[in-house]
Amino acid sequence: MDQIIKLILPFFSTTRDYADVLKRLASFAFYETYLITFLLRSNPHYDSFFTTVESWGPVGKAISTIPHYDVFNLSGLMIAFLVAILTLTFQFHNLISGILGIRRRFDRKSILIPLARAVGYEVTKDSERKIRKQRQELMHAVFYRYASSRAEKPLVDKHDIEYALNAWSWFWVFVEAVFYFGIGAIIAWRVDSGRLAVGFAVVSAVVLVLSMIQRLRLDRYSRPEIETIASDRTAAYEIKARFDAL
Repeated sequence: MDQIIKLILPFFSTTRDYADVLKRLASFAFYETYLITFLLRSNPHYDSFFTTVESWGPVGKAISTIPHYDVFNLSGLMIAFLVAILTLTFQFHNLISGILGIRRRFDRKSILIPLARAVGYEVTKDSERKIRKQRQELMHAVFYRYASSRAEKPLVDKHDIEYALNAWSWFWVFVEAVFYFGIGAIIAWRVDSGRLAVGFAVVSAVVLVLSMIQRLRLDRYSRPEIETIASDRTAAYEIKARFDAL
């Protein structure tokens, strides 16, 4: 039941691990795509196209048995489901992050360098370059090792891990929405639906601002995790040794 709620009502669900983050993103992708296709049908060209799809051959016969099928935007429903599956499968937020360098900068500036300094390692220009180059390996060796949501008893309090995951999930929801509504604005503009294009563009701009605000809040969730890891003698020793080996 909890899994169904996470998929159908992503607004009220909680994220306890990375899988929950992916489910939230897929759910929002579904709702946003469905809304975009529903509004695009106000344009006669798109409505005609979707109507043709819904009335095609055996598909049309099956759909026609559904009461009031013409008001449900069933073709938009199928597109939204496909987008949600693709978002879940290919992790769209990771593609965006890779292109824009979002996670790359955060890992370096907000986790690795502060953690290195917290355990007594002197960060120089040369070592910062090495940290940048070995970012992924270092994240697994000095951070995820102690703050993984998959571990039964991680060094970092599980509540701190869940708070961080939840904050990140909302950040990615906003970031992905910027792209979905941005694409909707381009499509609407191409078919001369000026008002709808402006509406989508405004929504895209609003969620962009929300994503920027949420990004500013992410440091506060990583800070307690870093402090907990650095305060543990064994962990601090092992982490400093790893940085010394750069």
